[in-house]
Amino acid sequence: MTGQTRMSPLTALFIGLFGVGAVGIASGTLVVLYGMRIIDTRAGEVLGFADSTISQTLDGLPAMLDSLPKAVQELLGDRSAPEYVANLDVDVDFVVDERSKGLRPVLTITNNGSEVVSFLAVRVAALNSRRLPIREWTEVVATPIALEDGDWRGKLYPGSTRYAVVSSGCRTVPADRAEQVIGAVEISDIRIWQPSEGL
Repeated sequence: MTGQTRMSPLTALFIGLFGVGAVGIASGTLVVLYGMRIIDTRAGEVLGFADSTISQTLDGLPAMLDSLPKAVQELLGDRSAPEYVANLDVDVDFVVDERSKGLRPVLTITNNGSEVVSFLAVRVAALNSRRLPIREWTEVVATPIALEDGDWRGKLYPGSTRYAVVSSGCRTVPADRAEQVIGAVEISDIRIWQPSEGL
């Protein structure tokens, strides 16, 4: 008669940890598979809801715009007009700023056409004598409304000329380089005002 050999504590610990790990892996796999099944069934419902919501919003957009006050409709009622650029003269000069002892850019914009410019953004560059940029930035020189804030200059009407003094700071160039600085400016965005019906 052979006696039973007892399992060592280290073997028992190894088998126990292995069993717990196997049960944990199996449980995790089941949870992941079940979660993927739920996501698969619900994803179609979520996408369908989002699609119907976007469609309803787009369908109701004209009615929503019509319900806005006339003043707000006027602000939103402009159009992009790249062809109108030919009617605008835009130039940049550099003047000495007495406070900073540097050069401050001054933009001159003339509207030679018959339309009201509701938004105008220009790209300005200060070039050195080799025509390489020293500084560059975008300046907004016409906006749908005019506010006390210098960045909201208002519409640019036909036949008018606007002078926009650019704020100091990183946009200034040292005064001792005045003769070397060449200004370059290009129109980067333009919108034309269209009055709403009944205004």
